[in-house]
Amino acid sequence: MSSVQLPPSTLWLALGGLAVVTIQWLRRPTVLAKLPGPPAGDWLFGHIKDIRGDSGLEFQKQVFSTYGPTVSLKGTLGSEIVFTLDPAAIHTVQTKEKDKFHRPKGPAVLIRSIFGGGLLALSPDEHRVQRKLLNPVFNMKYLREPILSQMPIFMDIATEATKAIKKELASSKGGKKVDVFPWATAAALDLVGKAGLGFAFNSFSGERNEYSTAIKGVTQSFGNIGPFLMLLPYVHRIGTPAFRQWVLSIIPSTTIQKLRHAVKLQNEQAEEVLRARQALLSAGNDLSSVAGRGRDIMTLLMKANESEGSDSYIDRESMIGHMNVFIFAGHETTSTAVSRILEVLAQHPDVQVRLREELRQYFEANPNDTHHDALLELPYLDGIVREALRLYPPVAIIGRTCQEDTVLPLDYPVDTPAGKITSLPVKKGARILMSSVYFNRNKAIWGEQAEEFMPERWIGHKVDEVTQAGSRIPGVYSSMMTFGSGSYACIGFKFAVMEIKVMLAELISNFKFEPSEEECVWVASFILEY
Repeated sequence: MSSVQLPPSTLWLALGGLAVVTIQWLRRPTVLAKLPGPPAGDWLFGHIKDIRGDSGLEFQKQVFSTYGPTVSLKGTLGSEIVFTLDPAAIHTVQTKEKDKFHRPKGPAVLIRSIFGGGLLALSPDEHRVQRKLLNPVFNMKYLREPILSQMPIFMDIATEATKAIKKELASSKGGKKVDVFPWATAAALDLVGKAGLGFAFNSFSGERNEYSTAIKGVTQSFGNIGPFLMLLPYVHRIGTPAFRQWVLSIIPSTTIQKLRHAVKLQNEQAEEVLRARQALLSAGNDLSSVAGRGRDIMTLLMKANESEGSDSYIDRESMIGHMNVFIFAGHETTSTAVSRILEVLAQHPDVQVRLREELRQYFEANPNDTHHDALLELPYLDGIVREALRLYPPVAIIGRTCQEDTVLPLDYPVDTPAGKITSLPVKKGARILMSSVYFNRNKAIWGEQAEEFMPERWIGHKVDEVTQAGSRIPGVYSSMMTFGSGSYACIGFKFAVMEIKVMLAELISNFKFEPSEEECVWVASFILEY
């Protein structure tokens, strides 16, 4: 069979035509009101780099303080973005009319390409079925007993992190300066592995160094690819999967090649976890004596496959996707949260001293306790975790794309050239970005001290006593936006909070943390949108 060779000029003309059509489509009006907002910004990336850059959080603050709670930003190639912290709009997008607002296709394509699938990359119908399957394992009534039975594992891993830090301190020239983040990452990976998947990553032994390094590379690469996310759905349609993989293999980009290497390692690791668990199940092991006691995520997924053809059936490729996403999201955001809270405690030595005293009293009163369930209920520890996660959510922005023409109600009226509006008509294709950070710092909800770190606000108070009367608050965790809301809320947030508390209890009990002389820059993240 003869093949037809197209001249290079034809290919470039085709690509150029595709680019023109794409630009025109992206620039079509999707918001039927002229919202206030900053100047257009970069012609190619709009304000995306401003949001994602080192000054991204400051950019958000400036935009909302200057232009109001619902503004217009520019996305890739001049496309329009609605950026909001309005509670009514957020409630509509994430809960009330959630079927009209789906995750953006760019991140979903990226996640499916990198991880092979998982909840974050599913279509709404797929997500509904598999979320229903997975919800029980993350329900606190279901989760608490098996996880508390694994608290010795939690404590052992936290102790390993302490030993590793002490060893590094002993060998360091300064004697007291250590980067805690790598050790928090190692601990979080082991916690997800043993308690969540019944698998030992052995991060502190160095056995998985290449895997851990690859995961960190994925995080960095996400940031570099971010501005191109809107183009991914179109690129993803070109040719066959094999053709796209070939194209990726020849692209002279360090970022792309790091991602390809990470994908290979992640898939190999997921296959290893699957084989190990399948071997136990095939041997008739009821798993009652292993981590997770047969109720971990991995076992739940594999048992679902016993009835192929049912609504709950998950094919092997999807299982690997779930595994990769759980491992990545389950340890990356947790280690970031732990590191950020430690920095906050270093900046508030009085809070750190009070927490250390609470922990000392607890451990002295419970010297023989192996499960430490009461540790999770310590009021000051709980207040610190809630307050830090309020001010510094690991995922700063959540994005959605409108699937049909609709109207967003607004709690906070917006001034437009046509007058003040209390609702916002949006068309199919409109992009909505919601700021978790500045929703959580909204003075209309959290009071005049909304931007201050005050763990005491949570102690002995219910959520409706912490927030302003009449506030409409959509979040699943203490009514914050930290873990999202609605059916797309972070499915593992309760597990993550338990991880954070155990790590803080061990580290604060053993070390005094002081601010680093070097400035630490935290970059706003919204790649893994809930």
